[in-house]
Amino acid sequence: MSLKDFTKEVFTRYGFTEEHINIYLVYLRVPRATPSEVFMTLTEGNEALTYETVLEVTNWLVEKGFLKKVEGIIDRYIPLQPYFELFTNEAAKFRNEIAKIKDNILADQSNRFEKLEAIQDKSIGEVENAVDTQIKVFFEDSDSKNNTKRNRIDSATNRFTETTKTLESNIHTILDTLNSNLKNISVTSVNRNESEITKTKDNLTTLIANLLSDFSTRVENLDKESKMELDEHVERHKNIANQLKPKMEQILEKYLERMEKVITDLKAKISNLLKEHINHVKNTTDTLQTRLKATVDERHRTLNDQTNDFKSMTLTLIDNLLEHANRFTDFSEDMAKKGFFWMGKKKKYKARHETTIQNILNYTEPMKPDFTKTCDGYITDTRGTTDTIKSDVTDTMVNENDGLANETNDLDYRAQETIEAQLETLATDLAGEVDDTLQNGVKDCSDTRIKLKDSLESSLKTHHRQYDDAIKNHKENSLKHYTDFDLEIKRISADWTRDVDTNFDNGKRDCSEKIDSEIRLWNAEAKGMDTTLSDMLLDHKSKYEQNAKTLQNSLSNTTRDTNQNVKDAIADFTLQFMNSIDDATELGENNESKLSDIHNASSAIPEIAKVTTWPVIGKDAMVAAIKDAIYRVKSSIIIVTPYVVPEILQVVSEYAFQKKAVRFMLTTHWDIQQYSGIIAKMRQLGNIQFRQLQTTGEFFAVTRDAEEVILAPATEKETELIAIVSNQEGYAKLYSQFIGPIFQANSRPIK
Repeated sequence: MSLKDFTKEVFTRYGFTEEHINIYLVYLRVPRATPSEVFMTLTEGNEALTYETVLEVTNWLVEKGFLKKVEGIIDRYIPLQPYFELFTNEAAKFRNEIAKIKDNILADQSNRFEKLEAIQDKSIGEVENAVDTQIKVFFEDSDSKNNTKRNRIDSATNRFTETTKTLESNIHTILDTLNSNLKNISVTSVNRNESEITKTKDNLTTLIANLLSDFSTRVENLDKESKMELDEHVERHKNIANQLKPKMEQILEKYLERMEKVITDLKAKISNLLKEHINHVKNTTDTLQTRLKATVDERHRTLNDQTNDFKSMTLTLIDNLLEHANRFTDFSEDMAKKGFFWMGKKKKYKARHETTIQNILNYTEPMKPDFTKTCDGYITDTRGTTDTIKSDVTDTMVNENDGLANETNDLDYRAQETIEAQLETLATDLAGEVDDTLQNGVKDCSDTRIKLKDSLESSLKTHHRQYDDAIKNHKENSLKHYTDFDLEIKRISADWTRDVDTNFDNGKRDCSEKIDSEIRLWNAEAKGMDTTLSDMLLDHKSKYEQNAKTLQNSLSNTTRDTNQNVKDAIADFTLQFMNSIDDATELGENNESKLSDIHNASSAIPEIAKVTTWPVIGKDAMVAAIKDAIYRVKSSIIIVTPYVVPEILQVVSEYAFQKKAVRFMLTTHWDIQQYSGIIAKMRQLGNIQFRQLQTTGEFFAVTRDAEEVILAPATEKETELIAIVSNQEGYAKLYSQFIGPIFQANSRPIK
């Protein structure tokens, strides 16, 4: 089977990753493939893969024996199948393990036979000893147990008979005593219960009568006391009201005198305060007016100075522009006299100069008087605005002060009039309202007392009547309950005593009959059980002895036969297993021989004829081939690229610095603005020449020492960029006689 048909799982046994497997499979599909071909095949679906990675994996496959390297300027690789060797080694290990297994099996067989024989002898001996010992012990134990059983049955029979009769006598005595005690307890309880109930009924009647009498007395006293307290409360309210009125009038009069004095002082203070407020506001506004005018004047002076300075600077700037234009005119005239070396651009600069002069004359000269006029007008307007603001501020302040004085006077007058009007009627209204309130309170208190007396009297009568009814009902129900309970207790006691007598008589008779019958039954069953157990033990002893002997013989024979059968089976299995191992070993040796032949045949690659021309696919592979040619150059190398390749520039500058005797020529379409500095630094090495293509080229071309040539078209698709690397003499002549002169003709040197 070919290695191409194996799955990826096989490769992982040899340290392959997914990337290793994909690269190796491409080598299997493409005979004598180059790394560039593998790289271009894999980059279609894997943009992260690089050409350097393909080279590293290829070298790893060569080291592991999966590829054979065919050396040349561009190396090629042939896939191998080295896993046959690994399989051969595994087969040898397998045979060694089989030999060890055979030895272990034989040793284990001998050990197992010895263990089985020892187990057989030990088992037979143990069975014989166990059976003999068990028979002897069983016979002795059976005889002992039989004697013990007979003695215990006789003893238990006698003891049961004596105990049962004694129990019967004791039960009769206990029942007679218990019956007598129960009768005495019943009679005593009934008498004591009747006495207690009679006494309780008398106490309850006396208690309820006392409770009713006491409650009636308390309710009458409460009624009288409540009425007297209500009358005293009303009288006390009348006295308080009569005494309160003159006191309140005196307090109000005193209060009004003090209020009038306070209000008079307050009116004077408010008038003085408002006058001071008017003077203060007037002084404040005058000061504000003076400061505002001074501030506006100062601001106007500042703006005036700033505007004059700005006007002066602007005029100076305009004069400088005119002067500069005149100087520029003199400079143009001087250049015209001495002869200007920019022969092709003299007219253009002269026309530009005239345009500049014309623009300055058109815009600058008219601007000067306009700007002066604008600045003067701005200053005049600012002065007028300032005067207007000052006048408006003065008018506003005067109007505000006058209005504030009028409002303050009106407020003073209205406050005095209002306070006097309110105080004239305040005392009269307050006295009348207080008197009305007190009279209404007295009347409301009297009405409330009358209503409360009536309500209390009605509630007390109703409550007294309901309480009498409830106490009487409770008395009747309690007496009836105790009477009924006494009759029920007497009836239950009589019935219970009668039932107890009957049950005791029946129990005594039944107990005697059952105990006698149980004694008779136990005697009969004990005798039968003794006879049956004795016969059973004798029969069991005989059968146990017979069975034990039979079991001993059968177990001994079975153990011997089983041991021999196991030994025969193990011997047959061991022999068959050894034969199978020998057959498998022989097959393994034949397989190893065949695999060794296959491995030798797959590794024996015939010698391949020397190749002088190699294709390289992709830009990375082509750049790598150009770098390799630079490393191997001896005398000179010419490199032509359609555009600048920075990697090649870096390698050329490094190698040119190391080998001063080698000459380098770089031809491409240079961006002078971008690469002028780099070109200047590389030219300092002294062995590098630079040529500039007129336009972007369409080919890559390299010739090394006039013996090796690299040619490739410049395309956008990587798969179409196929470079030819050759050291044939015909390719060298083709470049030197045809291709090289074409590039020389289409380029110029850079100095």
